[in-house]
Amino acid sequence: MHNVKHKFLISDMNRLTTRIIIFIICGSLFLILFSCKKDEEYMPPAINFKTNADYTQDNDTVAIGYPLYFGIQARGTDEVITNFVIKKVLPDNSYTVVMDTGLYSMSVDIEKIFYQNIEDTVEWTFVVMDKNRLSSEISLTVFKDPDSQFGGIVYYPSITMGYQNNTEYGHFLNINDGSVYFEDSAQLMQQDIDVLTYYIVDEDLPSPVFSSPGEYDHYSVEAGEFYPSIPSWTTRNFTLWDISVDDEPVSQEDYDNCHNDSLIIVSYHEVWGKKKFKWATTGRVIPFQLQSGKKGLIKVIHADEFNSGSIEFSVKIQL
Repeated sequence: MHNVKHKFLISDMNRLTTRIIIFIICGSLFLILFSCKKDEEYMPPAINFKTNADYTQDNDTVAIGYPLYFGIQARGTDEVITNFVIKKVLPDNSYTVVMDTGLYSMSVDIEKIFYQNIEDTVEWTFVVMDKNRLSSEISLTVFKDPDSQFGGIVYYPSITMGYQNNTEYGHFLNINDGSVYFEDSAQLMQQDIDVLTYYIVDEDLPSPVFSSPGEYDHYSVEAGEFYPSIPSWTTRNFTLWDISVDDEPVSQEDYDNCHNDSLIIVSYHEVWGKKKFKWATTGRVIPFQLQSGKKGLIKVIHADEFNSGSIEFSVKIQL
């Protein structure tokens, strides 16, 4: 009798074990199916070009140095948009990221201006990604005008500017005509001021700095601290400084041999354009782009390393 009960007990346990296994398998299948269904229900964000005729169009032909106008709109479908990227893709599928910015919005409306470089053909690709990491992209192709000519430049062999505690030389520059102003005069000519200088110690290193009044509008307070009138300016031009030359410098020899804007165009990289250039020490060659879109190069001839000192440099800038 004991053996019969034992057999029934084993049989019951086997059935229970089988049921548990079946339950686990069914539960797992349910979770997988539910997860797949859930993923399938998510929709990627939508993105489109603005259609105004003023914007650059697909298959446009543009001369070197001329502006490219892009207008992009995007909308999150199921989630907020968290990232926006612009890439220049070449025919061999190599690419350069010229903009990569974080966002947190259900809608995006972006206007960007770039400038035609020396590449024969570029596919401009615009990508948005949402919080679910789903992405959408659009693109258009721009061709270089084969009749493009490199443009002329303006050359200023020597300009001297003072740092914030210097009383001999002005601190603000109209780079289009080479005029230097002290703060009181610069305040009266805000629309013409593209460059300012000051001196800091950064990471325990002496750091002469090139910046612009627009630094104040881009999460940096130093320009406004050193030059207290800037926050009250109604026009604050913003100049971008290419910091990639920290790793891949432009040589002084190339600068000296630059007689048109060919070197200037290829030396400035949009993605590395920042609000200031620190460690602008003697011998550096620094690419920059004005708010107007003009590009140029500064060669530092001499830079003092104290806050009442001055910095001497030459400039080559597009006409």
